[in-house]
Amino acid sequence: MVACAITFAGCGGGLPQAAPDGDPQVPATTSGQVDTTIAAGVPSTTRAAVGATVAGATVTAGGSTTTAPLPGAPALQLRKGTNGRKVVALTFDAGSDAGFASQILDTLKAENTKASFGMTGKWAEQNPEVFRRIVADGHHLVNHTYSHKSWTGFSSSTALLNREARVAELDKAEQVFKSLAGVTAKPWFRPPYGDVDNETDKLLGQMGYKYDALWTVDSLGWMGKTPAQIVENCRKGFVPGGILLFHVGSQSQDANALVQIIKEIRAAGLQPGSLLDII
Repeated sequence: MVACAITFAGCGGGLPQAAPDGDPQVPATTSGQVDTTIAAGVPSTTRAAVGATVAGATVTAGGSTTTAPLPGAPALQLRKGTNGRKVVALTFDAGSDAGFASQILDTLKAENTKASFGMTGKWAEQNPEVFRRIVADGHHLVNHTYSHKSWTGFSSSTALLNREARVAELDKAEQVFKSLAGVTAKPWFRPPYGDVDNETDKLLGQMGYKYDALWTVDSLGWMGKTPAQIVENCRKGFVPGGILLFHVGSQSQDANALVQIIKEIRAAGLQPGSLLDII
């Protein structure tokens, strides 16, 4: 382990506990972050086009002026939305079993809500019909690597992945997404375990990923929390631009807390949405 080159929650502290699909209890600290956002007030479909077509240009929308990421610039680490919209992003990581994935999708459909899914290629391979439904229902896809190996080795006590291995993890996941549903997760990435180091965002930017999606609040459902405890914990993230981390796996009761969470987000004068709605 390289001192201070690897960044994680509580650098210098103990090893964070891992979620069922490997994600840690809290997000990593900022490393290699660039000061760049997408203009506030731009609809999500337009924002995607802005990021793709006017990178490096100054963009003015909704009374806000900003600069889009330059091609190849380090990916921007996100722990909270940047546009000030009154939206809380719902993000679900899928890297273990199918668990409550279908129930989550049913709830999102009933609530007329889109969300973001941090998807491993292996999970998509093992659950192709559910994966295709995620895509068909219009949810936002985030590359969570192919096999959920820690890039730094910190949370899994394994060897640091070299550049070639990291590239392979990204590319193999993308190949699966394209073969199953003809889609790509670019420009979005979520690191396994939240483990990042000084090279992570540089490599992501070089490979066409603009956003390194972390989170504001982890539901901690993977720790065996009850639905009521999950709701209570998530309330800390009921703020404009808040990013909530959930898991679809059977070890987490996130799915059974979701209806109440959405209800309380709306009662707070906010709206549930995906990561696309907060940049």
